[in-house]
Amino acid sequence: MTFTVRHLFLYTLIFTVLFFVGIIIGFDAITLGILSFHHTSLDTLLIYITKWAEWPVIALALSLAFYHLGRKGWLWALAFIVEGLLIQGAKIWINWPRPAIRFPDQVRHINGVTLSQWKAFPSGHTAAAFFATAIILSLWQSHWPKFLKYTLIIMAFAVAYSRIYLGQHSFEDVLAGALVGLWLFWAFYQLFHYKKWLNP
Repeated sequence: MTFTVRHLFLYTLIFTVLFFVGIIIGFDAITLGILSFHHTSLDTLLIYITKWAEWPVIALALSLAFYHLGRKGWLWALAFIVEGLLIQGAKIWINWPRPAIRFPDQVRHINGVTLSQWKAFPSGHTAAAFFATAIILSLWQSHWPKFLKYTLIIMAFAVAYSRIYLGQHSFEDVLAGALVGLWLFWAFYQLFHYKKWLNP
């Protein structure tokens, strides 16, 4: 298992620093800065990157879980269901407006992107990307190429960026989504090992 508490705190530190950057510069200013930088080719690329969190990375994480853990892979499948329910429950309860409502003059209408209006916080795509990536890293085998590991991590951050760029979330939404995804993974990881459910 390569996803350790050191990794968890490293990523948490990164997002904590970004949170304080948001406080200093302004969360809205960062969101508007990302929205203002755009290019047609980047539109297309980030539409595909954001879809990475909709099912490909989840399918990859669960496939690896079943491959390495056998029937116990269902534990991570169940964890994904609970993660999704918690995120959706938080979205409904908090019901924050999305950039299309908050910044209607700055959000562009990109072909192929349907702009949502509410239930912004936290970002479900970002949470799923980091949750799934953490599962994959927890199953990581030493003989696998390291560049794949870094590619997966970069993809998780790229999903977070894409959610802002495409006008679906604000900076604070994706920060919260990433942290919730990572800490929910860690909670399940600790639970499974405490109960010895992942033991051979």
